[in-house]
Amino acid sequence: MFRKAKIMDTRAEMETELVAQLQVADNSSLYPSTRITTLIQNAYKWATNLFIWTDLVKAKTANTAVSQRYYDYPEEFRSNTILRLDIDDDPYERKNYEDFLDYLENNSGTTKKMFANYGRLFFINPVATAVGSNNISAWGATQADDLSASDTETIFTNNNPEGNEAVVQRALGVALKRIDKGQSIQEITEAIAILQKLNADEIKATQRDKRIDHPSMNVPNMFGGYSMNPNPGRFNYHP
Repeated sequence: MFRKAKIMDTRAEMETELVAQLQVADNSSLYPSTRITTLIQNAYKWATNLFIWTDLVKAKTANTAVSQRYYDYPEEFRSNTILRLDIDDDPYERKNYEDFLDYLENNSGTTKKMFANYGRLFFINPVATAVGSNNISAWGATQADDLSASDTETIFTNNNPEGNEAVVQRALGVALKRIDKGQSIQEITEAIAILQKLNADEIKATQRDKRIDHPSMNVPNMFGGYSMNPNPGRFNYHP
């Protein structure tokens, strides 16, 4: 049975709750404050990488290159997380990488608009016949904040506070691994279940809403120019 979600908006508040659940004194020799912080930070990184979360999906743009089949992933995107790709304002269907290759092999000269992820690359069809200008728009999942400041809030704070409870449960499970393996497994299992439900709810909401535009994805160009030499397909950043 899940615990009732507590109000934990910041890293510091999650650390306080973790110490309370461990039933140790602040900055104890077994769990010093630096260890508590690391446990929360690592648990948050784990939670935000377990699924694709709407608040972490961003859009980036780049330029097409003539006859270029593949392009490097934007530096900020997690591997294999591009969910949507538009080129010249036309949507390209996302396909399994092996199916993408098989289709091209069996349908020579096809102009079917599609793309596929492969690690830190994405492949497109058809290839561009002209150099474009910021005409590739890619939506993908970025890494969450590393909670470097004690007053930093998480992506769950303002809409899914149960997510912060799951982060603490994950941290607790890891902390107890060598002390109580059974409870450790239980805490981590419950954390996963909470996050699964939250993510499923996000997916249902996304499927239900017929979105015309999404503010978190309406992002100005952050890539700059595209160069075929020396790194074809590479996105260029100009902070």
